[in-house]
Amino acid sequence: MGKISQKETDALIKGGVLSPKAVKAMKSSKMISEKKSSMKRFMKTTDGTYVEPNLYFRGARGKESSKEMNEFVSEYNKRIQKYTTTKKEDK
Repeated sequence: MGKISQKETDALIKGGVLSPKAVKAMKSSKMISEKKSSMKRFMKTTDGTYVEPNLYFRGARGKESSKEMNEFVSEYNKRIQKYTTTKKEDK
């Protein structure tokens, strides 16, 4: 069974289909996808084109992250903050 988006969840709550208790239960069983609202970060190439670095673990879909994976992502995010910019910051 797939996950439903936060937008779909909000619509179901507004329509009276889901109660706050049901939403809480669905979130705890990871049936609702988490909202991802982070600012996109970019690096500039020598010709001035913006490129967006990204990180993913191939083959990890549906798997629980290990402690080492979480530490790695944390370090990666620190480097992203250090070496990248937003398009607004760069103007």
